[in-house]
Amino acid sequence: MAATNSRLLTKSAFKIALSCPHKLYYYGHSDEYENANANDEFLESLAEGGFQVGELAKVYCDVPDDCDLKDIMGHEESLHRTQELMQRDQVNIAEAAFLYDNLFVRVDILKKDGNNIELIEVKAKSWNPETDKFISSRPKGAVASGIRPYVYDVAFQKYVVCNALKELYPNETYSVKAFLMMADKSKCADIDGLNQLFKIEKNQQGRAEAVMANDARQRIAQSKVQVVTPFDVDAICDTIIAGETTEQKTEKNPTCMGMRFVPFINWAAEFYCNGNRCPAAIELAGKCLKCEFHCTTDSEKKDGQRECWLTRVSEDDYEHRPRIATLNGSSLSSNRGKWVSEGKYFMDQLTEKELKFFNEKTPDAPGLDDYQRKWLQIGMETNDKDILSRFANHIDGNTYLDVDGLREEMKTWRYPLHMIDFETTAVALPYYIDMKPYEQVAFQFSHHIIYEDGHIEHAGQYLNEDVTKFPNFEFVRELRRQLSQDDGTIFRYATHENSILRTIAQQLAESDESDKDELIAFIRSITHNHDEKKGDLYEGPRDMVDLLQVVKRYFYQLDEMHGSNSIKQVLPAVLNSSQYLKDKYSKPIYGTSEMKSLNISQDDPLAWIQIDADGHVDSPYHQLPSVGQLIGMSEEDMEQMEQLTADEGNFEVANGGAALTAYNKLMFCEGEGMNDALRQALLRYCELDTMSMVFIWEYFHQACRNS
Repeated sequence: MAATNSRLLTKSAFKIALSCPHKLYYYGHSDEYENANANDEFLESLAEGGFQVGELAKVYCDVPDDCDLKDIMGHEESLHRTQELMQRDQVNIAEAAFLYDNLFVRVDILKKDGNNIELIEVKAKSWNPETDKFISSRPKGAVASGIRPYVYDVAFQKYVVCNALKELYPNETYSVKAFLMMADKSKCADIDGLNQLFKIEKNQQGRAEAVMANDARQRIAQSKVQVVTPFDVDAICDTIIAGETTEQKTEKNPTCMGMRFVPFINWAAEFYCNGNRCPAAIELAGKCLKCEFHCTTDSEKKDGQRECWLTRVSEDDYEHRPRIATLNGSSLSSNRGKWVSEGKYFMDQLTEKELKFFNEKTPDAPGLDDYQRKWLQIGMETNDKDILSRFANHIDGNTYLDVDGLREEMKTWRYPLHMIDFETTAVALPYYIDMKPYEQVAFQFSHHIIYEDGHIEHAGQYLNEDVTKFPNFEFVRELRRQLSQDDGTIFRYATHENSILRTIAQQLAESDESDKDELIAFIRSITHNHDEKKGDLYEGPRDMVDLLQVVKRYFYQLDEMHGSNSIKQVLPAVLNSSQYLKDKYSKPIYGTSEMKSLNISQDDPLAWIQIDADGHVDSPYHQLPSVGQLIGMSEEDMEQMEQLTADEGNFEVANGGAALTAYNKLMFCEGEGMNDALRQALLRYCELDTMSMVFIWEYFHQACRNS
């Protein structure tokens, strides 16, 4: 066995190499280079329940406490303890350590029965064995792209473990079988509170871990259903290791830099373990636009993404020419990759050959279509006078506002107007009996009303107070009660509320609720389905208006938005564009009889707007108590969580990271004081989400009145 005092190619390093071997240098020099995703795995595990999945897997696999090596951090000690335990004829080990040459792995769970070994990699990823496939049909024989990094990870571990065992026990013959253990979406929990059996705490080293409740093993033993299931990937791993999967045999193999699996491992380990850069030439690709080794804030560390880009572009261009990375729209991902491969890195390199100017399918649609909006951003970012001339009628400085189009749109709205926002969670381990992994739980909503005379009030809200009960049906009952007082137009921001309500309608249809028909009819009256693949097509008579689409058609502000349509960016854009809003909300009127709030008292009303020394409106979210402190996350972690959940192509979870994490903590926190603090934080944050929609409406309303 090789000495362990030098750098080793670990599981994490191998995964980095698969994504881009040039990243290995930045990853291996973490003290020098910024890594924007340094906390991603922690935050995603916190939000999705990954820590709990790992602990539940140990219970399912019957790992004794003395065979759990998670607290052993050093290579030498973990290897030594693993070899001690391997002397037993039968043993189940968590975080077993194996070393072969300069390759090192910690196996999530290893089960040994004589000379038969099961290697189990545990992931919080959802998997439905009835519909999901490990091997793709296009191209035939390739590992499916969505699961490929996970299966390659297991194959790497099997390769290391098999070779390590041959070195350690040359006179023994071991059979190693590989499994990928994932949240099984075909299974329904048969006990309540499975998720709550594992509480997230920080250990003495400051690392987060899931701590089991005292009665966890006893309660889990009562269950006859394993919602986290090991899936056999052994044959696939053998094919990967042999270099025979289709993606490895293609002429251009991006998975392993044109190499087969084992030569790729040896090649990556050679330069990485010696602290060297990847010897291959840097070829920029679409994935380089989102490289995590990038300084997103003022940092004293180096910027790895910048170093790669400067091999292809000048420093002046990199710093001053707007790059296509920020061009609005998740639908551009494949186009961006093509453009980068053609050497088109900057917005001013795009022509109508690369990006047509309008959507030929909907030429008569009101306002901007997606293509025109992209060109508007390009024109503003590059200050291209020819492009901007096409939008000149609606541009004032760095703000685009189509008042005429807005006015026609707003004429179709019926007062009173209802602004609603949902907070939901979908975690790996079900909260309630009969739920599947990652099934949606709607735990909170906020509701503002705008009356025709301009009066605004925070009229309603809901927060599931009893975390032991499935809330979705009561959630809809309360929503129905609040929205059934009139036939005013209902607004959401993005697709989330429509999707969640349709999911609850499916849950109701499968339930025994006495009022399910009435609730389903209500849901169908305010939602729609325009996708034939997702069931019958319909559009409710009171179908919710998507305020995001209104923003996208009629409004854009360069300074704050820079291509993003997230409400977290639109809100400051609106507030900084409106003197009316600045004047009105810089006064402490929110919470008074003038503008009722359910969470802010008349004795302590709130001024939503505070203006800094440069005349810039601070985000109203900064006026609220720090939910980060309540859930044990730093402000930096909170910002990273929001970035993770505010992806342009995934608005349905935008701004929800903090809320769902706070709710998850509320599910198993102790102490009345903490419960009340978390409750108040959740209520006030959700209230601001719908108040943000009110701000947007007020800005549009005033603009139409004043023109």
